[in-house]
Amino acid sequence: MGESIKKLFSNWFSTDNFQPWKLQTTWDYIFFGIMILIGVLIFFLVYRSLKKHRNQTDATKRVARKLKRLGGKGSVCYIDKTLKTTDMEHHCDLINVAKDRIYVVKVFPWGTKVKGSKTEKEWAFMYGKEVRYEQNPLGDLDQQRGVVTRVLLRANQRSVPVIPLVVFADNYGRADFAIHGLKGANVVTIQQMGPWRRTYKLDKVPLNLEEVKKALENSFTDAPQAAVTEASSEEKQ
Repeated sequence: MGESIKKLFSNWFSTDNFQPWKLQTTWDYIFFGIMILIGVLIFFLVYRSLKKHRNQTDATKRVARKLKRLGGKGSVCYIDKTLKTTDMEHHCDLINVAKDRIYVVKVFPWGTKVKGSKTEKEWAFMYGKEVRYEQNPLGDLDQQRGVVTRVLLRANQRSVPVIPLVVFADNYGRADFAIHGLKGANVVTIQQMGPWRRTYKLDKVPLNLEEVKKALENSFTDAPQAAVTEASSEEKQ
């Protein structure tokens, strides 16, 4: 069998009178068929995996892992949390506490082409011929930013940069987006998060991470101990 494989590849890729399809023996046809089947199987398994994880929950988790890794030592992400102050309460899909800033994040898991603007009520998301419309997230992110800022001020954590961030995270491909009026620091595809984080650096003193995380965790509407446990487990990963 080894000699047959060697002969097969020697025939296909020889430089003398090169002909791409030299199927001469029964083994040639068998191995050619096997390789086609393997290719189809790999494509099917990859496609099924991508489709299975093309959803809000998994996309948010993927973005959280990247933000945590890019955020430096001690960085942590909180997913699906509601923050409460004395006079405000707001749900946040994803909060990333990095070493020098905080991000409040909206993740979009679908669409390889996106069009919209900072002021439009809806953005258009496209994949092939299919088009979906999603609400402009910037107003909600601004409210999240306000709540997070109030929580930090109440804990005497001042001058902490809280930045709204939109991430396009379709695992079928990198999104081609045009969001007019939105700065590059506030929008990125998941595939470009590494270069983006290096480009938009903040010349700020690193945060007091423990105090910032403590302030946020104490403001969550669920049990504070649960939040502390989650933060600790994130740091160990």
